[in-house]
Amino acid sequence: MRALLVGLGEWGALWYKGLMCRTDIHLAGAADLNIETWQKFQKNTDCQFFTDAGKAMDELKPDFIINASPPDSHKVINDLAFYRNIPVLCEKPIAGNWDDVLHIMSRTQDGQKLMIAENYRYTSQCRFIREIISQEKIGKICSIRIDFYRRHFMENYHKEMLHPMLLDVGIHHLDMLRFFTGSEAKSIFADFYTPEGSWYKGYSNAVLYITMENGIKIVYNGSLDAPSNQTNWYGNWIFTGENGFLRYQNNCLYLDFDEQSTPITLPENNDDMAANAILDAFLAYIQQGTLPETHISDYIKTHNIAQAALCSFEKGGTCYTG
Repeated sequence: MRALLVGLGEWGALWYKGLMCRTDIHLAGAADLNIETWQKFQKNTDCQFFTDAGKAMDELKPDFIINASPPDSHKVINDLAFYRNIPVLCEKPIAGNWDDVLHIMSRTQDGQKLMIAENYRYTSQCRFIREIISQEKIGKICSIRIDFYRRHFMENYHKEMLHPMLLDVGIHHLDMLRFFTGSEAKSIFADFYTPEGSWYKGYSNAVLYITMENGIKIVYNGSLDAPSNQTNWYGNWIFTGENGFLRYQNNCLYLDFDEQSTPITLPENNDDMAANAILDAFLAYIQQGTLPETHISDYIKTHNIAQAALCSFEKGGTCYTG
């Protein structure tokens, strides 16, 4: 199948590398507004490069596009593809603001194909942890604590976003939350802040209190400019069950009962495997009609949590996702 990649920033570069390794996909072209950006990809490839995504779609007539452009460009790029009936695999978040999200959602209700490339839930470790949870080794889960701390510098759109912690990073964890619990969020209280000395213009820290529909309580702390106690990108998770704890901390997993901790061997995470799993699911969707896990009709529920968090922050109280 012929693919067009739109956006050659940090995430686009990873997609470019992954697509070039697939034997069932031909990367026919890539589009980016910055000529200097795509010139460094031109060596030893028959991939065509464009600065105009619409022109690239018209000339190449791809079977699908991957939209790795900045979130504020998602609506425009997706509309260009939808107008031409081209299926879209779009990087998260769905869009940079709620009006754009609703617009994109309305287009898919007209029959346009859209999957969100939410990779965390496709990793080996997330799959493994969900399996452990489903076995109820600690009984039914009562609460979850999530701590995410990074000292993260990025010289791109990320630094300019109003809510980089929530919409560019935290949304991964919100999707993991739905994935692990098998439940949707019911209500949320949220606060956001940016400490003095931060290099972020927007809110780089988030504190969330979430109640899931099945009654599980969530406490979330996230920071993109933490001075210490760095976690990995998945964060540290403590699942409190009726009979014990399941802890995921610094790439290690433990079962805790009666003050005794037992380590559990985790599979290694592999970003290439996760990306390939996403592509496999997307190809099955456009070739066979099999809805992927992160089809827009499902992933909108992850975005609903983020939108409810913004609502809570604006009004200073609890908001509901329904």
